[in-house]
Amino acid sequence: MWHGILVIHKERGVTSHQVVARLRRLLGQSAIGHSGTLDPEATGVLVIGLGEGTRSFQFLNESEKVYKAEVIFGQATDTQDATGTVLWEKPEMCLTPAEIESAVRELTGTIDQMPPMYSAVKIQGKKLYELARAGMDVERQSRKITVYEWTSHYEQPVYGFGQRLMVTIRCSKGTYIRTLVHDLGMKLGCGAHMGSLVRLSSGDFTLEQALTLEQVEQCLNAGTLLQKIIPLTEALSHLKSILPKTEDLKKICNGGKLSFYRYPAPVEPGALAKVVGDENRLMAIVRLEDNGNYRFWQPMKVFRYQDKS
Repeated sequence: MWHGILVIHKERGVTSHQVVARLRRLLGQSAIGHSGTLDPEATGVLVIGLGEGTRSFQFLNESEKVYKAEVIFGQATDTQDATGTVLWEKPEMCLTPAEIESAVRELTGTIDQMPPMYSAVKIQGKKLYELARAGMDVERQSRKITVYEWTSHYEQPVYGFGQRLMVTIRCSKGTYIRTLVHDLGMKLGCGAHMGSLVRLSSGDFTLEQALTLEQVEQCLNAGTLLQKIIPLTEALSHLKSILPKTEDLKKICNGGKLSFYRYPAPVEPGALAKVVGDENRLMAIVRLEDNGNYRFWQPMKVFRYQDKS
């Protein structure tokens, strides 16, 4: 069985679930999943867990995302992207970069964002897009998101109806880029929706590392796929490493605690660390606990492997 993280370059028109299904057939194992959905019309980085990698998602460093998106001015759609129905438009419009940048500044930093109706957010057990397709528009709670950086790539002095502007956005996990584009159009008073969208990175994982499904199949046939799979110790490089002695490694793998004073690390209580065994293999994720008398490493998750058959 394959274990680790595989970065996929998802193509347009394919769902994240379809990517997982194709990989399960290619690799001959069911233990495959993705760390977060990428819209069918979007392309770019999709982080895939293989084997025990599917159990590592909550510990991966994916708090920041970077996207390149296309803003289409003059029309607002129900899906907030080019696949939707036009709700309203403003054919007579003219924007300068200065006007656009003024609105962009209002959408930079920590802001409230309303999840779009066409999204996988669940309300009372139903996904919003299911309700939207049934013609319903339900009340939603806004969420705090952070737009760290918004860079517009201007190619002309003014922008009119139907013209397009490419933007690069670095933001927190959970941000809807098409909603940002929609909100930009609302602030400008002309309406806007998203055209193309590429996820350039998801935390530590970048498009430069990514393989298309066709490339995965080619690597598999050439016997080089293992070189493309990121080991879990590398995927969790942001966590401190603990390398226990044999008897302590057995203890932690059986759910036992480790003394912090035996394996100290420059972290505060509540911090996570990874336990690394033979062959640089990730064996467990532990958390530093302090009960007032002493400190110890408490197992959060233990990883168990089977060799690929």
